[in-house]
Amino acid sequence: MTVNLEPAHTHDFAHPIRAVAVIGSGPTGTPAARHLQDAGLKVRLFERQSQSGGIWNWRPAASLPLSVPTPPPSVGAFTPVIRQGGTYEDPDRKEREHFNPPNPCYWNLTNNVPTTTMAFKDYPYPEGTERNVSHKFLADYVHNYAKHFGLDKLASYNTRVEKAEKVDHKWRLNLRKVVDEGNEKAREEQWSEEFDAVVVATGHYNAPYIPPLNGVDAWAAAWPTKVIHSQGYRVPEPYEGKTVLLVGIGTSGTDIARDLDPYVEKTYLVGRNKLRGPPAYQRQRKLQRFMVPEKGESVAEIQRFVPPNLGQPIEEAEVELTDGRILKGISEVIFATGYQYSFPFLPSYHSDYQGVRSERAEKHPLVTDGSGVLNLWRDVFYIPDPTLTFIGLSVNTSAFSSFEYQSISIARVLSGKAKLPDEATRWADYAQLVKEKGEGKFSHLLNKDGERSYVRDTVEWLNRDAQWSGAELIEGHSPEWLAESDKMQELLAVKYGITPEQLQQISEEINAGDGQNQDAISKDFETAAEETNARAIEGLARRVGAVKA
Repeated sequence: MTVNLEPAHTHDFAHPIRAVAVIGSGPTGTPAARHLQDAGLKVRLFERQSQSGGIWNWRPAASLPLSVPTPPPSVGAFTPVIRQGGTYEDPDRKEREHFNPPNPCYWNLTNNVPTTTMAFKDYPYPEGTERNVSHKFLADYVHNYAKHFGLDKLASYNTRVEKAEKVDHKWRLNLRKVVDEGNEKAREEQWSEEFDAVVVATGHYNAPYIPPLNGVDAWAAAWPTKVIHSQGYRVPEPYEGKTVLLVGIGTSGTDIARDLDPYVEKTYLVGRNKLRGPPAYQRQRKLQRFMVPEKGESVAEIQRFVPPNLGQPIEEAEVELTDGRILKGISEVIFATGYQYSFPFLPSYHSDYQGVRSERAEKHPLVTDGSGVLNLWRDVFYIPDPTLTFIGLSVNTSAFSSFEYQSISIARVLSGKAKLPDEATRWADYAQLVKEKGEGKFSHLLNKDGERSYVRDTVEWLNRDAQWSGAELIEGHSPEWLAESDKMQELLAVKYGITPEQLQQISEEINAGDGQNQDAISKDFETAAEETNARAIEGLARRVGAVKA
């Protein structure tokens, strides 16, 4: 989509921005802290892990059993007990695991875009770095970046933001820190700090989503350690000789299925019978359907998990599919069904009507059903109040690199070296986004062409404003970066053991299927908005009308 980056009227902050809080120190918050500091702002970085690195930090412990059905986004997946401070007993580390649950990082996890396209500015990867590297390599890269730019000095690690709220013109953060006092005890501290602006860099892989399939709650209650989300998957060896039901054939589902294949007896893979979304997204999903490993079998969608009998082994339980088939003999169930967008520390910006709500709910919520984040300009600036910003919501991008451009735009705007368009223009741009993509997950979907357009527009905007602000010009994607990015499909083929000839054949089959189904698709859905949120345009019209009034 195109946005108005050279508006007639611009936004002026009512109060000067001097102090900024960054929540999260993964590959999004870490560069944000660097660029905010470089812009002359006072920065505090809050991270609930003991170091930077985000989801790339490996921990062998699996996440605790999840509540099924999934809690609403305003609650989040893991809700720790809040104490008044001091030292407490925690011999099994259960409370500390709730405070800082393990990441969705399995041992064989690697990047799925060329590594060289994921480099931060002024901090290249070592010469000779492979296009596909381990999670440890990427975690170390972020750790070293933080150390190189002195970001550890800005950070409060082992710290959660329990609540962030706007009080008058300041953001007040209620903070909680938990540190080890040996293996069996922990010490807790609580305090508050105030800031002029907040950058939310918590990512969107911290609230696992399990769909409310008929009977799944009974299965989860009967076998809590055998019905898990992919967030809790770590290594394939425990699945040796077993039959696994893997729900979801997206990126994680495909990865895990191939990881399991040398060990399992069989894997049943469940995906949607009908693909939805923009053409590029559908092509990606179709490509993944061709990645089913040797011991994998794609089956129809799940009609229901048949309620188990008391004391019944999971292998004797049944799963009924929509085509009438009954699956039996399943030993483990893994839901690779994605995540909710969830910010429990911003309760007044949620509108799911189920969780613990703030007494003061915002007129323009950020999150409703958790499928996406609403009311943002360029996926970053909260339209009614751009002192609240987000990084890392966009998907199907080169991640580190893409999010750094968002970081730079935030630093420039908050430091007064670039201007936002006025609120009416921001709402108009958002209306166009909703018209094209809807308000669900596809609103954050960029893909290769979308990412390049986004970065090009960002560079043009910031460099234009640099002419009057005196800020340093920034460079966009280099020819070398673009050439490497063009090798995305080649990387995926190598990662999944597919030859170039096989990849070409798969592409031809997908193209042939697209031609046959195009008429049916166009009749069912004219835009992605219809697929993700049928009421999005109507709802947005009401909000835009309210602003104009």
